Amino acid sequence: MEVEIISREKVKPSSPTPHPLKIYRFSLLDQIIPSTFFPAVLYFLPESDSDTSQKIHILKESLSLNLTRFYPFAGIINDDLSVRCNDEGIPFFVAKVRGNLQDFLSRPDLLVITKFLPIEFKFDTANCFECGGMAISIVVAHNVADGMTVSAFFRGWAAAARSTGEEICPKFIGRDLFPSIDTMERESKLFCHDFFKFLRLGKYVTRRYLFDASVIAKLKARSASSDASSPTSIEVVSAFIWKCYMKVFADKSDLEKPFILTHPVNLRRRADPALPDESFGNFLWLTAAQCNSPADTNLKDLASEVRRAVRKIDNGFIKVLQNNGFYENLEETRKVLPEGANCLAFSSWCKFGLYGVDFGWGKPIWISSFVSGDSPAMMANSVTLMDTRFGDGVEAWLILDEKYVAAFEENEDIQNDVLVNPSPLQFGKKI
Repeated sequence: MEVEIISREKVKPSSPTPHPLKIYRFSLLDQIIPSTFFPAVLYFLPESDSDTSQKIHILKESLSLNLTRFYPFAGIINDDLSVRCNDEGIPFFVAKVRGNLQDFLSRPDLLVITKFLPIEFKFDTANCFECGGMAISIVVAHNVADGMTVSAFFRGWAAAARSTGEEICPKFIGRDLFPSIDTMERESKLFCHDFFKFLRLGKYVTRRYLFDASVIAKLKARSASSDASSPTSIEVVSAFIWKCYMKVFADKSDLEKPFILTHPVNLRRRADPALPDESFGNFLWLTAAQCNSPADTNLKDLASEVRRAVRKIDNGFIKVLQNNGFYENLEETRKVLPEGANCLAFSSWCKFGLYGVDFGWGKPIWISSFVSGDSPAMMANSVTLMDTRFGDGVEAWLILDEKYVAAFEENEDIQNDVLVNPSPLQFGKKI
């Protein structure tokens, strides 16, 4: 599938950023995030009277309006502590895709997704298919914002495109709640230092698996505890994938090393009272579950361990963090991130509301995540969890070292319970 850039320009905020806001300062939680980038691609089926040029015009005009509210996105990262909000604007590319969106969705080639991303990982691209369908992609610097902020940005952009008068306004409360530590050494940056020690050089490939509602219900039943506490869909799917991953090592010497599962936890929903979903920036902390005897551990035990790890990041943890307790919490977290462990790194984009984004021509038929290419890279084995269109299932996007993939997919549980890269046009339909 050929993708050709046919135009490129910068879209600037419709109104200048007020002088007092020209420097956007990072919070403590932004500080501990590495200078990496992450993408999202939203796919929209064509309408019968689709006018692509009019859609592009609407996208650019509404993007300009939205940037007045999400003004740090239109600036330049100054240093490790701030963004210079100079209204420079963001690159906006329009690309022509030679092909039909429904053909692509019928049997998604995951490597093709990289063609829909902005070149050189610049901000935004509208990919226009010959059929009138669109794939709108965005790439964001992670130390500026997390996935929840990207969702708020998309929802605000879409609201501006529909011209309904609705506004999604970001809440710039991060630095007030979690003041930065200007003298922080790199070794104290949780996601930069502690997580990066699990990176390995290898050839990584991407696989996509679907857990539908019936499979999730079955996994929850297998994981139910006697204390009547039930794991969430995210917790039980994470535990299941972790179990299958550990089984890959059953006959290897690596089995002697501890296995850990890491999950970034969204602090907005752990605070009491909860922080707004529109809170701008990063509101994440890393937690980890550990297993030392995978051969003797069942799904219920693993789901319980994942649940325990996630629940540990609670309002009390957040209060300590807010009251000069960063190093105390950091030390506690590092105890469950042992050097040399076999790490499977999870993140979740579930319940972010991206399937509700509507620019005026319908909601997305599908949303895709990051895809690893086919060249050697320094990465950690990782999993990104995504909603399905109707919110009744979970997609798992696995990036695995190529040498593990065959053994992982030979797992009987994977073969019996999980759909491998199904068409987004077929699954999750309402009855």
